[in-house]
Amino acid sequence: MEIRRLSACSFDDAVKIWNEGFQGYFVDLTMSLDDYLSRIHRERLSPELSLVAFSEGRPAGFLLNGFRQDAGRKVAWNGGTGVSPEFRRRGVAKALMKAALELYNEHGVDVATLEAISNNEQAISLYQQFGYEIVDRLTFLQHKGSLPKNSFLCASSQSYIAEQFAPYTVGKLEFYDDLAPWQAHWQSLARNHGEPLIVAEVNGAPVGYALFKKKADEQGRTTEIRLYQCVAKPGADVEAVIGCALRKLYAPLELELRRSTYNFSDANDVVRMMLMEAGFAPTPRTGAHDATVQIREVR
Repeated sequence: MEIRRLSACSFDDAVKIWNEGFQGYFVDLTMSLDDYLSRIHRERLSPELSLVAFSEGRPAGFLLNGFRQDAGRKVAWNGGTGVSPEFRRRGVAKALMKAALELYNEHGVDVATLEAISNNEQAISLYQQFGYEIVDRLTFLQHKGSLPKNSFLCASSQSYIAEQFAPYTVGKLEFYDDLAPWQAHWQSLARNHGEPLIVAEVNGAPVGYALFKKKADEQGRTTEIRLYQCVAKPGADVEAVIGCALRKLYAPLELELRRSTYNFSDANDVVRMMLMEAGFAPTPRTGAHDATVQIREVR
């Protein structure tokens, strides 16, 4: 078996092994070449740092990587691992994982992360063999239609102001969650038309933030508002801060559209409970949503 960099492969080979590697997966991840290239760019994945396994000259499996600096640490993200059906149970995935960890050591990676569907026990077991551990469960909630006028209301929420800022300003907050999933970080959302807001006291002191993204149709009408992070500063009036943020980012509440969360930490109890009180519910089971775990290896 030979491990090559994705950058040394043709576009056709890259998208072919992606589609073959996810055959029989829990959800349909089939992509066209344009979709594949868009994902590489959108998720900040690196062809030079991603790996493809070849057996007898044919692509047998892949492991996509993205690297970034975050809070003074170098973070690696496994953006997808797959093995072609005819090469499964031959050690291809283990060879790719071993090569990936060697690459992380070579580049001084401090933290390696990935997400996996929770009932993909075989994959999770493989990651754990290489030192990864489960650190969080990620939840997907949604609400369709308009929201009740009193959604997220808290008596003291009016003491705070929520305003939008440049994405990088959220990352500079002392209470920014730098352990959030890769796609929920400000760097990813800045690249994908995401929007940040900061909740502040009347004196301007920041006490919370949210990262979200709006989707629109061809006429420019908002069709979905998707929440990735919503965090209050430790010691703050959490419900009031979170309520202020949610009312701002999901506004106007009377608008008929889909409001959702994506790769959102299940451990964020306050946000999850406030959303469910407003009528949010788990995304209908698709085999992936509402069953995702975040896995991390601290190196």
